[in-house]
Amino acid sequence: MNLLKNVHGAIVLGGHVQGLGIVRILGREGIPVLVIDNTNANLAKHSKYCHNFYRIKDDLLFDFLNSLVQSQQYRGWVIFPTNDFHVKLLSQNKQQLEKNFIISTDSWDTVRIFYNKRETYRLAENLQIPIATTFFPENENEIDGLKVKFPCIIKPAVMYDFYKKTRKKVFVCRDMKELKANYNKALELIPAEDVIVQEIINGPSRNQYSSCFLFLNNITYINLIACRMRQHPLDFGNATTYAETIEIPELREYGERILKAVGYNGICEMEFKLDSRDNKYKFLEVNSRTWKWHTIANKAGTPFVKNYFDYLTGKIIQPSEGFSKSAYIHSLTDIPVQLQLFLKGYGYWNRKIRPIEPAVWAIDDPSPWFYEKAYLFFYLFKR
Repeated sequence: MNLLKNVHGAIVLGGHVQGLGIVRILGREGIPVLVIDNTNANLAKHSKYCHNFYRIKDDLLFDFLNSLVQSQQYRGWVIFPTNDFHVKLLSQNKQQLEKNFIISTDSWDTVRIFYNKRETYRLAENLQIPIATTFFPENENEIDGLKVKFPCIIKPAVMYDFYKKTRKKVFVCRDMKELKANYNKALELIPAEDVIVQEIINGPSRNQYSSCFLFLNNITYINLIACRMRQHPLDFGNATTYAETIEIPELREYGERILKAVGYNGICEMEFKLDSRDNKYKFLEVNSRTWKWHTIANKAGTPFVKNYFDYLTGKIIQPSEGFSKSAYIHSLTDIPVQLQLFLKGYGYWNRKIRPIEPAVWAIDDPSPWFYEKAYLFFYLFKR
């Protein structure tokens, strides 16, 4: 589509559920949106609010973004990432890309503290924010000396490449023998300086929480706190299937403490888990971008994406306080999770409050819902 030159629009990197949410939020405001993904099997390109789509391999993405400048029509558009690879690419090349675009990620000097969990956990400890007992072994000899309680996990300091190779977020270790075996297995995938050994935080998936922010110039413009009650997989999930808002002021305070310490600017999600042993909220990680279920904002009254777009394009925005009781559900992935929880005897297996924001279905934009079903085989075996 031939778009007007120099009109502020948005470029969304990634077209699955998270990207679809950004496309719809901005598109409903009359903002033109371009979607770029590394696969044709994505939902956002089928939205009526998507003005154009390009399929570009990850290793060609930076060069492609620079090539867009030649047409002039995308100059001055805001680029939004939807995964950690995009965040790193935009942050590390922010100065170069900002000659022609508006980059929604913060600078790499700040983002790398969240990108590398070794740095993030050290920061949290320095700020006296609870974390699980965590170790940073430098070599195999140090494994023997770890005073870790089993079961424990091995996780990477940088998740994106590890998960891409293993389709797992962690290796679970039930004893010292398994810890050593999994440590050597991890070394085949990542360098020793990226290995983290951590005790498992006790508690079911309903103990998973997030504190989400639009944080600019040391001010919280928007905050939302939610319980990520159901996720896939059940343990160490990589996708929330059902979440609902909840008031926990402590999680806002922890989040602000971290964001102020690094001088962060932008949208982010901060994850915690309530430890059933000591009833403390243990810090897990920061996602310095939107998150899968960010469209809960449509029902909660917390316009993260639109307000940030306005701020980045020179408009004045005002801080807002509070959020409404609401929920988010991704039915396609939530149904099998509900079944698993039911079989395990968890009473919240079918919990659902209203108003609820569906992940994919929208009465004004139904096509992505139908294409999601058409792509089901791909999602089951390829993603």
